[in-house]
Amino acid sequence: MRWIKLTAILSLWLFFFGVLAIVHLSISVLRLPNRWKIVSRYIRGFTSLMRRILNIKITVEGDAGQLEAGGYVIISNHFGYLDGIILGSLFPVIFVSKTEVKRWPLVGQWTTLCGTVFINRQKKGLIPLAVNEISRRLKEGANILLFPEGSATNGERMLPFQTAPLAAPLRSGAVIVPITLAYQSIEEQPVSAANRDLIYCYDGMDFAPHFLKLLTLRKVEVTVTIRQKVDCSRYEDNSAGRKRLAEDCYIRILGPASKSGLHAEFANG
Repeated sequence: MRWIKLTAILSLWLFFFGVLAIVHLSISVLRLPNRWKIVSRYIRGFTSLMRRILNIKITVEGDAGQLEAGGYVIISNHFGYLDGIILGSLFPVIFVSKTEVKRWPLVGQWTTLCGTVFINRQKKGLIPLAVNEISRRLKEGANILLFPEGSATNGERMLPFQTAPLAAPLRSGAVIVPITLAYQSIEEQPVSAANRDLIYCYDGMDFAPHFLKLLTLRKVEVTVTIRQKVDCSRYEDNSAGRKRLAEDCYIRILGPASKSGLHAEFANG
């Protein structure tokens, strides 16, 4: 089953990679506006097929349709690359990712062509450039998907949010849509400390061997909860404003998860 899935995904990747190159060329030749809004809708088609191949079942709580218009910043807690496939299959998005992803086989080339904004956490001086790129994509009407923890976790706790990337929605006057991801089951078994590493990719885990293990799974279930919007116009564009925005978003994403979502799944682990 693993190799059948891998063959299907590689074929899909090659096809979509070629078509995406043509999409970019067509946008340039025809001088179409909103390049990244167009590309984000194409990305959703690819990630939707990826999710079907991986047989990930999603339960959505909240109004997902509100994000179709574009121009929102979607933020979420973070467990690994699978989060991007799940959320990218539900909403048209442009990704924000760490620069290390550029070196991942196939994924690096794909994400670059998809307009992903890469943030170099080791070179803080480059963050303003990333913020400008995020702002530009927002102005073109694309949704931005951002994981403000900065690093994936094992789900036992949510890391404090990094404030620097939040300068982009502040300066753009964008609306943030916080989302809580909660993986419910793997192979019909509740997610626990014993099996979570099959789907979570964190603390420097190598992508390729992890992904090969993921392909052996027959079913994963996850709940996506869309929280109340955050209007960035209520916050000042300075260090204090970014910190307050980060804290408010953190609280909304955590929500009742501290009792029944993110942490409850480890109660028996």
